[in-house]
Amino acid sequence: MFFNSIITVDNLPLPTGEECGIVPSEYGCSARVTWFDDGTSEVHYIADPNFPLDSVVTQTERKVTTWSGEYITNKYISFNCQASNNTPCNTVENLKHAILSTMWPTNEQIEKFDTLIVPTTDFYGSTCLQLLNKSNCPITNLLSCQQCMGIIEYSKTKGVCAMCPAGKALTNSYEHETIFFLRNKTQADKITLACRRRGACNSIENIDRIKNELVIKFDFEKFYRSTASITRSPMMILFLIVIIGFFHADCGQ
Repeated sequence: MFFNSIITVDNLPLPTGEECGIVPSEYGCSARVTWFDDGTSEVHYIADPNFPLDSVVTQTERKVTTWSGEYITNKYISFNCQASNNTPCNTVENLKHAILSTMWPTNEQIEKFDTLIVPTTDFYGSTCLQLLNKSNCPITNLLSCQQCMGIIEYSKTKGVCAMCPAGKALTNSYEHETIFFLRNKTQADKITLACRRRGACNSIENIDRIKNELVIKFDFEKFYRSTASITRSPMMILFLIVIIGFFHADCGQ
């Protein structure tokens, strides 16, 4: 669902059309909001195999078009779960609580790293950092590369891909994705930096700075308190109905 406005917890839409049906899924279920720089938003309630179960995934993306110099910031948050007993879990309420439990970096903090992705024609691919210590890394091609790239995954180990891959550099960018695992209250981060300037702009030091200073925080306790209150509310209503029923029965005797 696409909206020409900024979606908040106060106007988060219910699923409509194909997204409102309950269907069995061998994959996880996902409820996701994307906020675009131009003030528009997208909301989806879907089956999604790409995210880990019982998690909240957030991403901040900052990019600049190399030919125009226009900077934009996009963000998204996704609540991911496994449904049981034909009961949907990727609900509006769970997505709302994920949003309320998340603290994003400020615009000032995000724009602080614009110096890493500023467009320039002063570029030599041979000066990019070349380091591959994980599988599935893009391959350097100095004959056709147009920007340095660095990808670091921070989890139990630190996986690094740093290279100058083939392809056109239409944008310079960085992305900070964080996965918050709800069961054990841990997180894993992934930073992707694509930059074009003289020197090793894709250095581990630059990417570490983004990870350490552009922090997305998630309040696990607040999230669990919120979801617990949803579970208790129907039970409390049922309890009150029973008590009132007994009270009226006693009064009638």
